[in-house]
Amino acid sequence: MTEAFSTFDLLQWMDAETRAAFKAAARVRKYRSGQIIYMQGDTGAEMYRLLSGSVNFTVNRPDGRELVFALFQPGDCFGDSSLVDDDVRPQTVEALTDLEVEVVGRADFNRLRAAHRSFDDALLRSVTRQLRLVCAFYEDANMNPLSVRVAGRIVSAALSFGAQHSDGLRLTIPLSQTELAAMAGASRQSVNKVLQAFQAEALLRVEYGGLLILDLEGLKARMTLPD
Repeated sequence: MTEAFSTFDLLQWMDAETRAAFKAAARVRKYRSGQIIYMQGDTGAEMYRLLSGSVNFTVNRPDGRELVFALFQPGDCFGDSSLVDDDVRPQTVEALTDLEVEVVGRADFNRLRAAHRSFDDALLRSVTRQLRLVCAFYEDANMNPLSVRVAGRIVSAALSFGAQHSDGLRLTIPLSQTELAAMAGASRQSVNKVLQAFQAEALLRVEYGGLLILDLEGLKARMTLPD
């Protein structure tokens, strides 16, 4: 049987021995929806691997503006960067749903690095993938119009958290227009105008507290600029 891995799952790059050592070092912890796992600026003492549920990453500006940087799903690992460079947490991580995580403390993290080359290789691959994500995010924010950015954020959420229903594709996580605006780096009012245009094209339907996706392929087509 082939194990399914997510985008930021360190285990996908580990050999079997290292995976077993990671599992032995980890302990399971539960969080409730809306609970903060750690705050931007906190000292990092643990890394996490999602077993169930989802989290979002936000960066808060001194002027009060907030940017939702990423949504993580089961299998994804986070919190490891502060254990590598001993710097503070670069984002705030909040539980979007009730969830369970595997937690590895700093001492066990360092032991894994010292004893298993495969663990260090996995960390390097994860950092590289995160850097690629940041570069893509920067390019998107600075070169694409808002409609393209909004379509991209919706499609990304749908591919990770979409569940098929008779009337369309529904997200299994809450995603308000305010949160979508924070993901796209725009005002809620501007994002609402884009959503209304998408609704007029029968790409989606705006509902209370979320979206019903009617035409995923159509939204994918809106992620690119016309020639």
